[in-house]
Order: sequence, then C-alpha cells, then structure tokens
Amino acid sequence: MNPDLKGSDELFFHPAVVNYYRMVIEKWVSNKKTALLLGCSMHKPYSTSFMHKKVIGLLKKHGLENEVQQYIIGEPMVVVPRELENLYPASNYDFDPKNLCELGKRVFIERLRAFFNKAVNMHERFVVFAPNHHKQIILSASANLFEPVLVSYNIYKLPKLLSVLKGETC
Repeated sequence: MNPDLKGSDELFFHPAVVNYYRMVIEKWVSNKKTALLLGCSMHKPYSTSFMHKKVIGLLKKHGLENEVQQYIIGEPMVVVPRELENLYPASNYDFDPKNLCELGKRVFIERLRAFFNKAVNMHERFVVFAPNHHKQIILSASANLFEPVLVSYNIYKLPKLLSVLKGETC
C-alpha cells in the first residue's frame, strides 16, 4: 500500500489517480457485448475479494469471459476494467466509501458519466451488480444515457446474475 494513496476526497485529485482515469478514458476499448458494473472492494486487487472471486468464477465456469466486460466502480479510481486492476494505482489505494463527501461524490459522478458516454458505444447492455452505495452512483451517472439491468448484490443472487448475463431474463 502506497501511504500517499490513503484518504478521502483529495484522492480524486492525486496525480496517479487522475493519470489512470485519463488513460482509461482515452485508451481503453472493449468489444464485449455486456458491461458488468461491479462495486469496488476493500481488498486490492479486487479479484481477491470474496464476491469478486465468485463473479469471476461464475463467468469462467459458463464461458462468458469473452462476452462480459467487468468494470469495477469505486472511489477514487471511478472505473477500473478488470484487465487493468493490477496496475498502479488501482491496486494500491485505500478509500473508505464512508469518507466520500459532496465534492468527491460530484467528481465521481461526473467522471463516471464521462466514461459512460464512451462506454455506450462499446457495449449493448449494462448490468449492475454492486452494493447500494455504488449502485446509486452508477444510476446517477447513467441517467438518460442507458437503463442498466439491476441485480441485487447478494451471494444468493448469483444464479439470477448468470441468467441476466446469458440474456435469459431482464
């Protein structure tokens, strides 16, 4: 853990965080049909958290890795494609969502909306499987851009998530 990447709203303006966000906005592309929007976790990289392990395993088991683009949504990184989760600073920060203040929330939503403006040209549909805090940020940022499919963030809802990702239900 890099000690200068622990804190609250000021991390949205940390040079490493801003550079990472710009790189994602300017260079990231995906041709996968579905965007799966996941909340971040206190564990870094995110894939080491319990729920992320379950989602990754679900996608692998059912051969959906090439159809579903995983994005981790969280503060201060805003959006992290699964493929880039090990890059600095995405795997080296500590931000407790309880420390998010009005300025940070506004920046978070504005930056996420800018990403979504790009993402609507990459993906046909968006599925949200995130805790309520991140779900509300996602809904604010996506307003009038797309209508995501919402799946309750619960381990027992993984079968529902799978059927939604397979296109069996909405």
